[in-house]
Amino acid sequence: MQNETEKIHSPVLSEEWNFRNRIRLFLQLAITIASVLLCYLMTLPFLASLSWALALAVLFMPLHQKICRKIRKPTFSAIVTSAIAIIILVIPVLLITIRVVLEIDRGSTLIMNKVESGEWQHNLEKFPYIGKALLWAEDQLDIPSIIDNLTSFLTTQVTSFLKSSFIQIVVIVLTFYLLFFFLRDRNQILRAIRRFSPLCGHETNGLFKIIGTTIRATVFGTIAVAAVQGFLAGFMFWILDLPAPLLWGTIMTILSVIPLLGAYIIWLPASIYLALDGNLIYAVILACWGMFVVGTIDNILYPILISRKLRLHTIVAFISLAGGIFVFGASGIVLGPITLTASAYLMHI
Repeated sequence: MQNETEKIHSPVLSEEWNFRNRIRLFLQLAITIASVLLCYLMTLPFLASLSWALALAVLFMPLHQKICRKIRKPTFSAIVTSAIAIIILVIPVLLITIRVVLEIDRGSTLIMNKVESGEWQHNLEKFPYIGKALLWAEDQLDIPSIIDNLTSFLTTQVTSFLKSSFIQIVVIVLTFYLLFFFLRDRNQILRAIRRFSPLCGHETNGLFKIIGTTIRATVFGTIAVAAVQGFLAGFMFWILDLPAPLLWGTIMTILSVIPLLGAYIIWLPASIYLALDGNLIYAVILACWGMFVVGTIDNILYPILISRKLRLHTIVAFISLAGGIFVFGASGIVLGPITLTASAYLMHI
C-alpha cells in the first residue's frame, strides 16, 4: 500500500522539484545578469582610462621586460616604466599645447589688427577682379565679423581642449595609475582572466595575441598617419617660404595625434593671415592643401595601414575606427578595432 502511495506522489514531487530548480536557476541567472550590468555601469566612467592604460601597457611591455631584467623588484620596475611613459607622452603634449595656445592668441591679434586697420582691403585690391568681389562681399557679408568668428572658433577649440584636459585630469592620472598595476601585476591579471574565461588555454592566448596586435597596429598606425600629415603640412610651409616649417610640421604631427585637435589649428590661421597680408595665391594654395591633402589623407591612409596589419578589408577597418569613435569617444580609436578583431576571432574558433 505504501509503495502505491509513493508511486502516486513521486511524479508530483518530481515535477515540483524541477519547478523549484527552474525558479532557482532563473533567479540565479537574473542576479548574475544584474550584477554584470551593475559592474559595467560602475566601470563605464573609467572606460577611457582602462582602454588607454591597456594600450600603454601593451606598447611599453617590451621596455618594461628589459627594465625587469635589470631591476629585480616588480614594484620599482613598474614605477620606472610608468615614469618613462609620462615623460614621453604627457610632457611633450603639454609643452606643445601651451606653445600652440600662445601662438594662436598672437595670430588672432595680428589678424584682427589687419582687419580693423583696413590694410587687408588694400592688399586684396591689388589683384584683378578682387576689388569688385571685395566690394560685393562687403555689401553682402560682414567680413570682419566672419573672420572674428573663425579666429574665435580656433581659440575655442584649443581652450576647450585645455578645459577638458583639466576636467579630465583625474582620468589622466587614473590611466597611469592603472598602467602601473597592469605592468606590475600583469601575470596575476592574465591568470585571473584565464580562470574566468570560457575559452580553453590556447584559445585565450590567441585572443590575447590578437588584442595585442590590434593595439600595436592601431597606435602605430595613428602615429604614422599623423607623421605623414605633419610632413605634408610642413612641406607646404617650406614651399611657400613660411617661417620654421620643421618646427610647425612637428607641432602639426603632435596635434594630429590628439583627437580633439588637428593640423588645421596651425594651417588655417596661417592661410587667413596670408590672405589678409596680400599673399592671396599662397593663402589659397595652403588652404586647399590643408583641406584636400592634409585633412583627408588620414581617412585614406589609416584604414589601409590598419587593414594590412590586421588582415582586414579597408572598409571594415575604417568602420571599426569611425564606429568606435562614435560609440566610445576618443578611446574608440583603440576600442573600436579591438572589438571588431576580438569578435571576428571568437566567431572563428
